[in-house]
Amino acid sequence: MIAMDGSVHAEFAFDWYLNSFRSPQDLVLLMHCIERHDKFHAALGSADVKMVCEILAQEEKEEANLKKQLEKKLIVNKLTGTVKTGVGNPGEMVISTAKKEHADVIICGCRGLGKLRRTFTGTVSDYIVHHSHVPVVVCRHPSHKDEIQHQK
Repeated sequence: MIAMDGSVHAEFAFDWYLNSFRSPQDLVLLMHCIERHDKFHAALGSADVKMVCEILAQEEKEEANLKKQLEKKLIVNKLTGTVKTGVGNPGEMVISTAKKEHADVIICGCRGLGKLRRTFTGTVSDYIVHHSHVPVVVCRHPSHKDEIQHQK
């Protein structure tokens, strides 16, 4: 399973898989999870049904477009596999889908949050590492090298 969120970090993890991990018999599962936005929760709280419906329609459209892009990524790279999308907490969705689909390994990117922000918010990759039942490969984008140097 490769966790994809549309970021350069996820793309780096996907490229790492292609160049360093890929095996001809692999069955690849690309997973993307859409998180509910603050606008959605605000609309729910205000009972603005029209706004909730508009937000849900937009999210469905985004999810369908992303699923098509990820399916194309499988075809272009001659990979056998599927794409799964969902709405919810990304870390939890990745873990539950990996269990349901019997993934052998989870590959994900890492956004490289600073130590303070990571302490308060956590990260999806941290969640995956701590809750996975299978090995996890966290691919650090080369740009993190600069961030690590600045933290020292």
